[in-house]
Amino acid sequence: MANLFALVYPDQATAEQADLTAKGLSDAGFLSILDSSVITKDAKGKIEQKGQSHPVRAGAVAGAVVGGLTGFIFLLPVAGAAAGAAIGGALGKGWKSGASNDFNEFRDQVSADLQPGGAALVLLCQTDARDRVIHDLGRHGGILRSTDVSEEQIAAIQAEVDKVSGTSAKPV
Repeated sequence: MANLFALVYPDQATAEQADLTAKGLSDAGFLSILDSSVITKDAKGKIEQKGQSHPVRAGAVAGAVVGGLTGFIFLLPVAGAAAGAAIGGALGKGWKSGASNDFNEFRDQVSADLQPGGAALVLLCQTDARDRVIHDLGRHGGILRSTDVSEEQIAAIQAEVDKVSGTSAKPV
């Protein structure tokens, strides 16, 4: 089971430092990052994606899972309208009843937590070293929000993205 985390910070610099910490945890084998993205909210309340990384995925739609989820969560055109629609459809099919409410609650919480001038690190990841990850990322403070994402949900979203793009992204 993967988790979709949002670590919300008062500024972009802290989110970028947390991103570096997460990548260090990944390099050391404590965290498996499937995808990640940093999002910001400007003084006018506009949310933007500041790039994405995808150390595990490869192909033309690499990053489309978190990029698409980020776009879907915050209504951003980060993955394009077609990919966003595909991801929205996959979420609608894959997350029934309580799980759908969990995702909606996650979106609402992150949206409310992200203040103008702030930023969030969004991670789709897995770990067996929970204490180490909490210790290292905890140094940056922030507000943690999360929701579970099953392997089946990730595969369904990826399949939808692959259909839209006409490619197949396979894990490296």
